[in-house]
Amino acid sequence: MVYTQSEILQKEVYLFERIDSPNREIMKHLKAICFLRPTKENVDHLIQELRRPKYSIYFIYFSNVISKSDVKSLAEADEQEVVAEVQEFYGDYIAVNPHLFSLNILGCCQGRNWDPAQLSRTTQGLTALLLSLKKCPMIRYQLSSEAAKRLAECVKQVITKEYELFEFRRTEVPPLLLILDRCDDAITPLLNQSAGHQ
Repeated sequence: MVYTQSEILQKEVYLFERIDSPNREIMKHLKAICFLRPTKENVDHLIQELRRPKYSIYFIYFSNVISKSDVKSLAEADEQEVVAEVQEFYGDYIAVNPHLFSLNILGCCQGRNWDPAQLSRTTQGLTALLLSLKKCPMIRYQLSSEAAKRLAECVKQVITKEYELFEFRRTEVPPLLLILDRCDDAITPLLNQSAGHQ
């Protein structure tokens, strides 16, 4: 979404591989840059990778907050001391353009209730967006929507738990995160209906 493959090649990045790909070759003459979502599965794959490293050095970047226990597990797996760097780089979303992002989620609700995995993923994506924009917002949500309320509570919980990460310079007018439920959206059906009649 950010670079074309030819632009990345100009930065001397020659090989792209998924960490869960089986039968990857050992290439000790190359350095590895790992950019991963901090999921349990990815941390487990990375632990396996570090126990049997295929590259000379690893620079590890997580797209969101990673737990201290996961960092400790990675450190314990790095017996050959191939990890040069571990950082959080808050990019746990897809930037479509400067004013639009996507979490690439389909079917986040079961009826009018959140699917628990999708609620967690949406919370992670929103908090990564806020961290990358360096914003600690006031959170408002649609009162008539239980789904909007749940998401607002989850985002607030993360901000409270990770308060040190959200300590940005305060502005006179604090930013606002407004959470609306599209199920109760009265405008979109009218727009779609009028578009169909033209």
